[in-house]
Amino acid sequence: MKRILLALLTVLLSVQAWANCINLNGRSYCSEDGGIALLQRGQAVCGKGECAIDEFGNALCSPYAGGGVVRAGGATYTGPGACVLSRDGNAYCAKQPRGSCQQDADGSVRCDGGWVREAAVRPPLCR
Repeated sequence: MKRILLALLTVLLSVQAWANCINLNGRSYCSEDGGIALLQRGQAVCGKGECAIDEFGNALCSPYAGGGVVRAGGATYTGPGACVLSRDGNAYCAKQPRGSCQQDADGSVRCDGGWVREAAVRPPLCR
């Protein structure tokens, strides 16, 4: 019986994490697939991709579903795929949606589909 309850609890918790939802005043807010829901200054905001918090407490997110975010030189950058911060402090994001970037031992960065660096955006309120 304990194993069944533990398995059920595990499934329920994993569904909550997969849905990426937050609860605010008894109401649930969920992001789109690949996005993130977070609490920003007492309001629920939903980014389409990853988000980062800047030094002023502002949430900045990728406008791409499943897109990455990285902070570099006091700015927040984004792209359709994953982002990395290189050893020299530059941001690189994969041009390919949900693609990846790797940094070689010599410090060169390679990204799926090439790389792009765009300014991240403030996420809209969740619906």
